[in-house]
Amino acid sequence: MGATNCPETPRQKMIAMMYLVYTALLALNVSVEILNGFVTVGDAMDKSNTNIEKQLVDVYDQFDQAKKNDPEKVDALWNVAQQVRTYSDQLKNFLDSSRYEFLCQLQTEAVIDDHNGNKEKIILDNVENAKKALDMGGLEIIGKKDNTDVGTHFFYGSSDNPNGRAIEIKNKIIEYKENITKLFADNNIPDSVNFGMNVESEFYSSHAGRMVSWEEYNFDGAIAIANMVCLSRMKSELMNAEYDAVTKLMNMIGKEDFKFDQVAAICRPKSSYVVQGGKYEMKVNVGAYDSKRVFRAEINGQSFESGPDGSITYTVGAGGVGERKVKGTIYMVKDGKEEEYPFEESYYVAPPPVAVAELTKMNVVYSGIDNPISIAVPGVDNKDVSASISSGGATLVSQGGGNYIIKPSKLGKLTISVSAKIDGVTKNIGTKEIRVKRIPKPSLRMGNFKTGDQVSKAEVTANPVLRAAMEDFDFQIPAPKINSFVFNVQGSGALDINGTGNRLTADMLNRINNARRGQKIYITDVTVKTPDGQTHTLDCTLRLK
Repeated sequence: MGATNCPETPRQKMIAMMYLVYTALLALNVSVEILNGFVTVGDAMDKSNTNIEKQLVDVYDQFDQAKKNDPEKVDALWNVAQQVRTYSDQLKNFLDSSRYEFLCQLQTEAVIDDHNGNKEKIILDNVENAKKALDMGGLEIIGKKDNTDVGTHFFYGSSDNPNGRAIEIKNKIIEYKENITKLFADNNIPDSVNFGMNVESEFYSSHAGRMVSWEEYNFDGAIAIANMVCLSRMKSELMNAEYDAVTKLMNMIGKEDFKFDQVAAICRPKSSYVVQGGKYEMKVNVGAYDSKRVFRAEINGQSFESGPDGSITYTVGAGGVGERKVKGTIYMVKDGKEEEYPFEESYYVAPPPVAVAELTKMNVVYSGIDNPISIAVPGVDNKDVSASISSGGATLVSQGGGNYIIKPSKLGKLTISVSAKIDGVTKNIGTKEIRVKRIPKPSLRMGNFKTGDQVSKAEVTANPVLRAAMEDFDFQIPAPKINSFVFNVQGSGALDINGTGNRLTADMLNRINNARRGQKIYITDVTVKTPDGQTHTLDCTLRLK
């Protein structure tokens, strides 16, 4: 009946609500940074795919020219190359259409901003419009970047019925690999193609806690922007496989068989997305040219000469953040004369990855109990991420898969430090400060009724059990045990009854049955202990109706 039983004041509720809004905004800021990172990577990958497509066109053009020069010797290999192109185009078109159809399901329109004050709205009711919107605005046009429901349904389906588009993609990739392998075997091509695109294996999912299929691993619960980037990556792997296949066919044509009328520079960046502090690496060589012949090049003011593999490796440190240009000229002797072949490439240097420490249950941790927390660094495998806690009286124990348990023993603040191994070097990524609070005081209930409630005699008789309930507390902890209590009824004139355990006795129920409407039932002097060692005295007052 004391002050501890009073409800929160409006001011207390307002402060609590402001804190929740503040922490939600902090979480939102982290989410926006990650989503923007996906946009940057996805757009860079799409641009890289465009460059690979140009290189493929160059190789096929060289095949066409070789066929014109000596059709008798080149015709058979040219036919194989055209079949490779057909199989590849079919799979590329299916990946692209899957991307556009998914965008149409994700949202109904896209607004393109040219950053000059002009905006164009495109209705996403067909794949042509979806392609136009992505070509004009990139992945930034996606409004529901963090949506997981649409992508899971479209690509994966459900655990009970995994019938989404990803299964079709998987089967078509397997069919593509089988077709190309058979094509090479039927035409006595000794080389094998470096396909990549490992869709047949199972992968360990920390989310599911088990080995899962390729489609579940990539698409079950993934955010929309990640689905789009995943499709771009698959298209990149496909075009690299196609390029590998066609290049190996080209290498079977000896230089004595024909002469090139045109020679194109082929620039193959290892990655167009580089983390600050890392390195940018690019392979530069000449398409279908004898690897034993040496050529030279000028790249960003530096001079190079091709090595034994017929290529140049250009490496430069990634300093400031932003887009970087690589310009150069290849000098090659053709028909006794040195000719120039200029080229230009670009890549993007991104800021270092941001450490993400996301509490699984609440925005604070509680002393005396296990608090789950997940720690990850975007773009870095969980096995290469480590964390430590710099606060006395607290422990941080890894559970595997980026999941940890924090167990603090005192109030205040603790700091989590995160480091990650990137390119073989361990780097400090950042820190996260977390508040430690006490476990809240439980409230005493009789059955499902709490202080201030009106109850009938029948309701009390049906469930005459006392319990200490943890109100608005998300953690699962053992219910505090009730050993004794004091019972009385207002106006009964009788002495208090001392109870043991947590159930009302027959005498107590008899006194309730003899009471009148409006009289109060008093339960007092209940002492319980929470897992953090706190001792609380609880009471409960109910009114008969």
